[in-house]
Amino acid sequence: MSADPHRLLRHPGPIDAYPLEPSNEGLAASVGLPVERIVRYDLNTLGGGPLPGVRGAWEEWDPAAAVEYGDLAYRRLREAIGATIGVAPHRIIPGAGADELIRLVTTSVIGPGDGVVIAAPTFPMFAVEAGLAGARVHAVTRDHPGTRQTPDAIRSRVEATGSRLAWICSPNNPTGDAHPLAELRHIADGLEAIVTVDQVYLEFAEASGASGLDAIGLQDELDNLLVLRSMAKAYGLAGARIGYLVVPDALAERFDALRLPLSVGAATEALALGALADASAADRHRAIVAERDRLAGALRSTGCEVLDGLGNFVTFRPPDAARLAAALLARGLVVREFPATGPMAGWLRATARAADENALLMAALAEELG
Repeated sequence: MSADPHRLLRHPGPIDAYPLEPSNEGLAASVGLPVERIVRYDLNTLGGGPLPGVRGAWEEWDPAAAVEYGDLAYRRLREAIGATIGVAPHRIIPGAGADELIRLVTTSVIGPGDGVVIAAPTFPMFAVEAGLAGARVHAVTRDHPGTRQTPDAIRSRVEATGSRLAWICSPNNPTGDAHPLAELRHIADGLEAIVTVDQVYLEFAEASGASGLDAIGLQDELDNLLVLRSMAKAYGLAGARIGYLVVPDALAERFDALRLPLSVGAATEALALGALADASAADRHRAIVAERDRLAGALRSTGCEVLDGLGNFVTFRPPDAARLAAALLARGLVVREFPATGPMAGWLRATARAADENALLMAALAEELG
Protein backbone atom coordinates (compact mmCIF):
# COMPACT_ATOMS: atom_id res chain seq x y z
CA MET A 1 0.00 0.00 0.00
CA SER A 2 1.10 3.58 -0.68
CA ALA A 3 2.30 5.53 2.33
CA ASP A 4 0.15 8.44 1.17
CA PRO A 5 -2.17 7.77 -1.79
CA HIS A 6 -2.90 11.53 -2.04
CA ARG A 7 0.40 11.80 -3.92
CA LEU A 8 -1.25 9.94 -6.79
CA LEU A 9 -3.92 12.61 -7.25
CA ARG A 10 -3.65 15.71 -9.41
CA HIS A 11 -4.05 17.97 -6.35
CA PRO A 12 -2.45 16.16 -3.42
CA GLY A 13 -2.68 19.17 -1.10
CA PRO A 14 -5.68 20.62 0.73
CA ILE A 15 -8.71 21.74 -1.26
CA ASP A 16 -11.41 24.29 -0.54
CA ALA A 17 -14.60 22.25 -0.81
CA TYR A 18 -18.11 23.63 -1.01
CA PRO A 19 -19.41 24.24 2.54
CA LEU A 20 -22.00 21.52 3.10
CA GLU A 21 -25.25 22.49 4.80
CA PRO A 22 -26.28 20.26 7.72
CA SER A 23 -29.32 18.02 7.33
CA ASN A 24 -32.67 18.73 8.94
CA GLU A 25 -32.05 15.80 11.28
CA GLY A 26 -28.66 17.17 12.30
CA LEU A 27 -30.03 20.63 12.94
CA ALA A 28 -32.93 19.26 14.97
CA ALA A 29 -30.60 17.18 17.11
CA SER A 30 -28.30 20.15 17.71
CA VAL A 31 -31.09 22.19 19.32
CA GLY A 32 -33.17 19.37 20.79
CA LEU A 33 -36.24 19.82 18.59
CA PRO A 34 -38.30 17.30 16.62
CA VAL A 35 -37.24 17.30 12.98
CA GLU A 36 -40.67 18.47 11.81
CA ARG A 37 -40.05 21.78 13.60
CA ILE A 38 -37.15 22.65 11.29
CA VAL A 39 -37.95 25.21 8.57
CA ARG A 40 -35.17 25.97 6.08
CA TYR A 41 -34.90 29.63 5.13
CA ASP A 42 -31.23 29.14 4.21
CA LEU A 43 -31.43 27.15 0.95
CA ASN A 44 -33.48 29.39 -1.42
CA THR A 45 -35.86 26.60 -2.41
CA LEU A 46 -39.39 27.21 -3.70
CA GLY A 47 -41.96 27.81 -0.96
CA GLY A 48 -45.42 26.31 -1.14
CA GLY A 49 -44.57 22.71 -1.99
CA PRO A 50 -44.45 21.03 -5.42
CA LEU A 51 -46.11 22.68 -8.38
CA PRO A 52 -49.30 20.84 -9.44
CA GLY A 53 -47.63 19.88 -12.71
CA VAL A 54 -44.74 18.29 -10.83
CA ARG A 55 -47.04 16.36 -8.53
CA GLY A 56 -49.08 15.14 -11.52
CA ALA A 57 -45.96 14.08 -13.43
CA TRP A 58 -44.74 12.08 -10.44
CA GLU A 59 -48.07 10.28 -10.08
CA GLU A 60 -48.08 9.40 -13.78
CA TRP A 61 -44.44 8.33 -14.03
CA ASP A 62 -44.01 4.61 -14.57
CA PRO A 63 -41.13 3.21 -12.46
CA ALA A 64 -40.56 0.67 -15.23
CA ALA A 65 -38.78 3.52 -17.04
CA ALA A 66 -36.02 3.32 -14.41
CA VAL A 67 -34.94 -0.07 -15.79
CA GLU A 68 -33.90 1.32 -19.18
CA TYR A 69 -31.68 4.17 -20.29
CA GLY A 70 -33.50 7.26 -21.44
CA ASP A 71 -33.01 9.46 -24.49
CA LEU A 72 -29.35 10.45 -24.54
CA ALA A 73 -30.19 13.48 -26.67
CA TYR A 74 -32.94 14.76 -24.30
CA ARG A 75 -35.07 15.72 -27.29
CA ARG A 76 -38.37 16.23 -25.43
CA LEU A 77 -36.68 18.05 -22.53
CA ARG A 78 -34.70 20.37 -24.79
CA GLU A 79 -37.75 21.13 -26.89
CA ALA A 80 -39.81 21.96 -23.80
CA ILE A 81 -37.11 24.21 -22.34
CA GLY A 82 -36.54 25.83 -25.72
CA ALA A 83 -40.25 26.56 -26.14
CA THR A 84 -40.33 28.11 -22.66
CA ILE A 85 -37.35 30.45 -23.10
CA GLY A 86 -37.44 30.97 -26.87
CA VAL A 87 -34.22 29.20 -27.81
CA ALA A 88 -33.44 26.50 -30.37
CA PRO A 89 -33.26 23.13 -28.56
CA HIS A 90 -29.77 22.30 -29.78
CA ARG A 91 -28.38 25.30 -27.84
CA ILE A 92 -29.63 23.88 -24.52
CA ILE A 93 -27.27 21.66 -22.52
CA PRO A 94 -29.10 19.86 -19.66
CA GLY A 95 -27.29 18.75 -16.54
CA ALA A 96 -27.79 17.41 -13.02
CA GLY A 97 -28.31 20.82 -11.47
CA ALA A 98 -26.36 24.03 -11.96
CA ASP A 99 -23.42 22.55 -10.04
CA GLU A 100 -22.65 19.96 -12.70
CA LEU A 101 -22.84 22.62 -15.39
CA ILE A 102 -20.49 24.92 -13.46
CA ARG A 103 -17.99 22.06 -13.50
CA LEU A 104 -18.66 21.47 -17.21
CA VAL A 105 -17.94 25.10 -18.06
CA THR A 106 -14.89 25.25 -15.79
CA THR A 107 -13.22 22.09 -17.09
CA SER A 108 -14.06 22.99 -20.69
CA VAL A 109 -12.45 26.42 -20.53
CA ILE A 110 -9.61 26.43 -18.00
CA GLY A 111 -6.84 24.28 -16.57
CA PRO A 112 -3.94 24.53 -14.13
CA GLY A 113 -2.51 28.04 -13.92
CA ASP A 114 -5.29 29.73 -15.87
CA GLY A 115 -7.10 32.74 -14.44
CA VAL A 116 -10.77 32.97 -13.48
CA VAL A 117 -12.43 36.27 -12.58
CA ILE A 118 -15.37 36.13 -10.19
CA ALA A 119 -17.58 39.05 -9.17
CA ALA A 120 -17.80 38.46 -5.41
CA PRO A 121 -19.47 37.84 -3.02
CA THR A 122 -21.43 35.27 -4.99
CA PHE A 123 -22.21 31.56 -5.25
CA PRO A 124 -19.16 29.76 -3.75
CA MET A 125 -19.17 26.94 -6.31
CA PHE A 126 -17.56 29.15 -8.98
CA ALA A 127 -14.39 29.47 -6.90
CA VAL A 128 -14.54 25.87 -5.66
CA GLU A 129 -14.54 24.48 -9.20
CA ALA A 130 -11.83 26.88 -10.32
CA GLY A 131 -9.64 25.67 -7.46
CA LEU A 132 -10.25 22.02 -8.31
CA ALA A 133 -9.17 22.78 -11.87
CA GLY A 134 -5.92 24.27 -10.57
CA ALA A 135 -6.81 27.79 -11.72
CA ARG A 136 -6.06 31.11 -10.05
CA VAL A 137 -9.13 32.97 -8.80
CA HIS A 138 -9.20 36.77 -9.16
CA ALA A 139 -12.12 38.20 -7.17
CA VAL A 140 -13.61 41.59 -7.98
CA THR A 141 -15.12 42.48 -4.62
CA ARG A 142 -17.60 45.09 -3.39
CA ASP A 143 -17.12 47.96 -0.99
CA HIS A 144 -20.63 47.26 0.38
CA PRO A 145 -23.01 44.33 -0.30
CA GLY A 146 -25.49 46.76 -1.84
CA THR A 147 -23.00 48.33 -4.27
CA ARG A 148 -22.59 46.33 -7.48
CA GLN A 149 -19.24 46.10 -9.26
CA THR A 150 -18.89 48.29 -12.34
CA PRO A 151 -18.58 46.54 -15.70
CA ASP A 152 -15.26 48.33 -16.22
CA ALA A 153 -13.90 46.82 -12.99
CA ILE A 154 -14.84 43.29 -14.05
CA ARG A 155 -13.64 43.59 -17.65
CA SER A 156 -10.36 45.28 -16.71
CA ARG A 157 -9.58 42.53 -14.19
CA VAL A 158 -10.08 39.88 -16.88
CA GLU A 159 -7.79 41.76 -19.26
CA ALA A 160 -5.15 42.57 -16.65
CA THR A 161 -4.86 38.97 -15.46
CA GLY A 162 -5.23 37.33 -18.87
CA SER A 163 -8.05 35.24 -17.46
CA ARG A 164 -9.90 32.82 -19.72
CA LEU A 165 -13.18 32.67 -17.78
CA ALA A 166 -15.39 35.13 -15.88
CA TRP A 167 -18.42 34.37 -13.69
CA ILE A 168 -21.21 36.87 -13.11
CA CYS A 169 -24.35 36.02 -11.13
CA SER A 170 -27.34 38.16 -12.16
CA PRO A 171 -29.50 38.35 -10.07
CA ASN A 172 -26.70 37.73 -7.64
CA ASN A 173 -26.74 35.39 -4.67
CA PRO A 174 -26.50 36.56 -1.88
CA THR A 175 -27.04 40.27 -2.64
CA GLY A 176 -30.06 39.96 -4.97
CA ASP A 177 -29.10 42.70 -7.44
CA ALA A 178 -28.67 42.29 -11.20
CA HIS A 179 -26.61 43.61 -14.10
CA PRO A 180 -28.54 45.30 -16.93
CA LEU A 181 -27.87 43.88 -20.38
CA ALA A 182 -25.83 46.94 -21.34
CA GLU A 183 -23.37 46.14 -18.54
CA LEU A 184 -23.09 42.48 -19.54
CA ARG A 185 -22.52 43.51 -23.17
CA HIS A 186 -19.80 45.95 -22.08
CA ILE A 187 -18.04 43.18 -20.14
CA ALA A 188 -18.17 40.49 -22.83
CA ASP A 189 -18.03 42.32 -26.15
CA GLY A 190 -14.66 41.66 -27.78
CA LEU A 191 -13.24 40.06 -24.61
CA GLU A 192 -10.85 37.13 -25.15
CA ALA A 193 -12.55 35.06 -22.47
CA ILE A 194 -15.70 33.08 -21.86
CA VAL A 195 -18.20 35.06 -19.78
CA THR A 196 -20.80 32.92 -18.00
CA VAL A 197 -23.85 34.60 -16.53
CA ASP A 198 -25.61 32.66 -13.78
CA GLN A 199 -29.33 33.52 -14.01
CA VAL A 200 -30.92 30.84 -11.83
CA TYR A 201 -33.03 33.53 -10.08
CA LEU A 202 -34.20 35.27 -13.26
CA GLU A 203 -37.83 34.11 -13.01
CA PHE A 204 -38.20 35.87 -9.65
CA ALA A 205 -36.66 39.06 -11.05
CA GLU A 206 -39.16 39.03 -13.91
CA ALA A 207 -42.00 38.39 -11.44
CA SER A 208 -40.74 41.47 -9.57
CA GLY A 209 -41.42 43.56 -12.67
CA ALA A 210 -37.76 43.86 -13.70
CA SER A 211 -37.17 43.76 -17.45
CA GLY A 212 -34.12 43.83 -19.70
CA LEU A 213 -32.16 41.29 -17.66
CA ASP A 214 -32.40 38.04 -19.65
CA ALA A 215 -28.90 37.57 -21.08
CA ILE A 216 -29.85 34.87 -23.59
CA GLY A 217 -30.68 37.46 -26.26
CA LEU A 218 -27.10 38.75 -26.12
CA GLN A 219 -25.82 35.46 -27.51
CA ASP A 220 -26.92 36.49 -31.00
CA GLU A 221 -24.15 39.09 -30.94
CA LEU A 222 -21.69 37.66 -28.37
CA ASP A 223 -20.35 34.19 -29.14
CA ASN A 224 -18.31 34.13 -25.89
CA LEU A 225 -21.34 34.46 -23.57
CA LEU A 226 -22.88 31.46 -21.79
CA VAL A 227 -26.03 31.57 -19.63
CA LEU A 228 -26.65 29.22 -16.71
CA ARG A 229 -30.22 28.44 -15.64
CA SER A 230 -31.75 26.06 -13.11
CA MET A 231 -35.10 24.47 -12.36
CA ALA A 232 -34.25 24.11 -8.66
CA LYS A 233 -35.41 27.56 -7.56
CA ALA A 234 -38.27 28.72 -9.78
CA TYR A 235 -39.75 25.27 -10.48
CA GLY A 236 -39.22 23.66 -7.08
CA LEU A 237 -36.96 20.85 -8.31
CA ALA A 238 -33.97 21.31 -6.00
CA GLY A 239 -34.09 17.67 -4.91
CA ALA A 240 -34.55 16.39 -8.45
CA ARG A 241 -31.30 18.07 -9.62
CA ILE A 242 -31.78 19.63 -13.03
CA GLY A 243 -30.35 22.71 -14.66
CA TYR A 244 -29.37 23.78 -18.13
CA LEU A 245 -26.76 25.82 -19.93
CA VAL A 246 -27.72 27.99 -22.90
CA VAL A 247 -24.85 28.42 -25.34
CA PRO A 248 -24.37 30.42 -28.57
CA ASP A 249 -25.01 28.55 -31.78
CA ALA A 250 -21.29 28.43 -32.58
CA LEU A 251 -20.57 26.50 -29.35
CA ALA A 252 -23.63 24.24 -29.30
CA GLU A 253 -22.05 21.20 -30.97
CA ARG A 254 -18.91 21.42 -28.83
CA PHE A 255 -20.74 21.64 -25.51
CA ASP A 256 -23.13 18.87 -26.53
CA ALA A 257 -20.08 16.66 -27.05
CA LEU A 258 -18.52 17.71 -23.72
CA ARG A 259 -21.55 17.04 -21.50
CA LEU A 260 -22.19 13.75 -19.72
CA PRO A 261 -24.61 11.64 -21.78
CA LEU A 262 -27.16 10.69 -19.08
CA SER A 263 -26.67 12.85 -16.01
CA VAL A 264 -30.38 13.76 -15.89
CA GLY A 265 -32.34 10.67 -14.84
CA ALA A 266 -35.65 9.58 -16.35
CA ALA A 267 -37.68 10.49 -13.26
CA THR A 268 -36.11 13.94 -13.08
CA GLU A 269 -36.78 14.51 -16.77
CA ALA A 270 -40.45 13.60 -16.27
CA LEU A 271 -40.74 16.03 -13.34
CA ALA A 272 -39.08 18.78 -15.36
CA LEU A 273 -41.48 18.28 -18.26
CA GLY A 274 -44.41 18.45 -15.83
CA ALA A 275 -43.07 21.67 -14.32
CA LEU A 276 -42.49 23.35 -17.68
CA ALA A 277 -46.05 22.53 -18.74
CA ASP A 278 -47.53 23.97 -15.54
CA ALA A 279 -49.15 27.33 -16.32
CA SER A 280 -49.41 28.12 -12.59
CA ALA A 281 -45.64 28.44 -12.17
CA ALA A 282 -45.71 32.17 -12.96
CA ASP A 283 -48.41 32.67 -10.32
CA ARG A 284 -46.20 30.94 -7.75
CA HIS A 285 -43.29 33.23 -8.67
CA ARG A 286 -45.45 36.31 -8.12
CA ALA A 287 -46.69 34.94 -4.81
CA ILE A 288 -43.14 34.32 -3.61
CA VAL A 289 -42.09 37.82 -4.67
CA ALA A 290 -45.00 39.28 -2.67
CA GLU A 291 -43.86 37.24 0.35
CA ARG A 292 -40.28 38.42 -0.17
CA ASP A 293 -41.41 42.04 -0.10
CA ARG A 294 -43.54 41.39 2.99
CA LEU A 295 -40.58 39.83 4.78
CA ALA A 296 -38.31 42.70 3.73
CA GLY A 297 -40.82 45.23 5.05
CA ALA A 298 -41.04 43.41 8.38
CA LEU A 299 -37.26 43.44 8.71
CA ARG A 300 -37.03 47.14 7.88
CA SER A 301 -39.63 47.87 10.56
CA THR A 302 -37.26 46.37 13.15
CA GLY A 303 -34.45 48.72 12.05
CA CYS A 304 -32.43 46.17 10.05
CA GLU A 305 -30.58 47.23 6.92
CA VAL A 306 -32.18 45.32 4.04
CA LEU A 307 -30.87 44.98 0.48
CA ASP A 308 -33.24 45.57 -2.44
CA GLY A 309 -33.13 42.14 -4.06
CA LEU A 310 -34.72 40.49 -7.09
CA GLY A 311 -34.40 36.86 -6.02
CA ASN A 312 -36.60 34.74 -3.78
CA PHE A 313 -34.70 35.74 -0.65
CA VAL A 314 -34.03 38.72 1.61
CA THR A 315 -30.53 39.72 2.70
CA PHE A 316 -30.37 41.86 5.83
CA ARG A 317 -28.04 43.10 8.57
CA PRO A 318 -29.34 42.91 12.16
CA PRO A 319 -27.53 44.38 15.18
CA ASP A 320 -25.95 40.99 16.02
CA ALA A 321 -26.18 38.41 13.22
CA ALA A 322 -24.61 35.51 15.11
CA ARG A 323 -26.87 35.96 18.14
CA LEU A 324 -30.01 36.29 15.99
CA ALA A 325 -29.18 33.24 13.86
CA ALA A 326 -28.62 31.16 17.00
CA ALA A 327 -31.86 32.38 18.58
CA LEU A 328 -33.83 31.55 15.42
CA LEU A 329 -32.21 28.12 15.17
CA ALA A 330 -33.30 27.39 18.75
CA ARG A 331 -36.86 27.82 17.43
CA GLY A 332 -36.17 25.56 14.44
CA LEU A 333 -35.91 28.46 11.96
CA VAL A 334 -32.71 28.24 9.90
CA VAL A 335 -31.31 31.33 8.13
CA ARG A 336 -28.09 31.61 6.14
CA GLU A 337 -25.06 32.95 7.96
CA PHE A 338 -21.86 34.21 6.33
CA PRO A 339 -18.19 34.16 7.36
CA ALA A 340 -17.22 36.47 10.22
CA THR A 341 -14.79 38.26 7.91
CA GLY A 342 -15.31 39.59 4.40
CA PRO A 343 -17.96 41.69 2.67
CA MET A 344 -20.92 39.70 4.06
CA ALA A 345 -19.79 39.69 7.68
CA GLY A 346 -22.70 40.65 9.93
CA TRP A 347 -25.36 39.89 7.30
CA LEU A 348 -27.97 37.13 7.12
CA ARG A 349 -30.11 35.76 4.28
CA ALA A 350 -33.61 34.32 4.53
CA THR A 351 -35.60 32.58 1.80
CA ALA A 352 -39.14 33.83 1.22
CA ARG A 353 -41.25 30.72 1.66
CA ALA A 354 -45.02 30.20 1.82
CA ALA A 355 -47.10 32.73 3.76
CA ASP A 356 -47.61 30.57 6.86
CA GLU A 357 -43.89 29.75 7.08
CA ASN A 358 -42.94 33.39 6.63
CA ALA A 359 -45.38 34.31 9.39
CA LEU A 360 -43.42 32.05 11.75
CA LEU A 361 -40.17 33.77 10.84
CA MET A 362 -41.58 37.30 11.07
CA ALA A 363 -43.10 36.62 14.49
CA ALA A 364 -39.76 35.30 15.75
CA LEU A 365 -37.89 38.28 14.27
CA ALA A 366 -40.30 40.70 15.95
CA GLU A 367 -39.67 39.04 19.32
CA GLU A 368 -35.92 38.76 18.95
CA LEU A 369 -35.34 42.22 17.48
CA GLY A 370 -38.03 43.95 19.52
